[in-house]
Amino acid sequence: MPKKILLIEDEGLLSEMYEEKLKEEGFEVISVTEARDGLRLAKKEKPDLILLDILLPRENGIEFLMWLKEDPELSFIPVLVFSNFDDPETKKKAFHFGAKEYLIKTNYTPKEVVEKIKNYLK
Repeated sequence: MPKKILLIEDEGLLSEMYEEKLKEEGFEVISVTEARDGLRLAKKEKPDLILLDILLPRENGIEFLMWLKEDPELSFIPVLVFSNFDDPETKKKAFHFGAKEYLIKTNYTPKEVVEKIKNYLK
């Protein structure tokens, strides 16, 4: 059975590109553009990993991480933060609330991001 990834990204082109790349690699991908939808789908779908943008409409990625950490059914799911918001305070909060990595989008190719994901799903 393919591993399931929840992609929470509000930038359409980026979301499509990563969704396509992950599907090519054999993953099942669910993508949403907002934190609340992401939480709802995480509860319903129980993904194996979450790829999370920080700057989202309405609630941001940090709020999503806080919600996730409070939910015993979901708190074990590895979350890779994937953002261009390179702020030390935000990074600190992301790790505090359970993010495994904080990847700056411009520093990684889609292939490198997929490799990171695979490492967490071994």
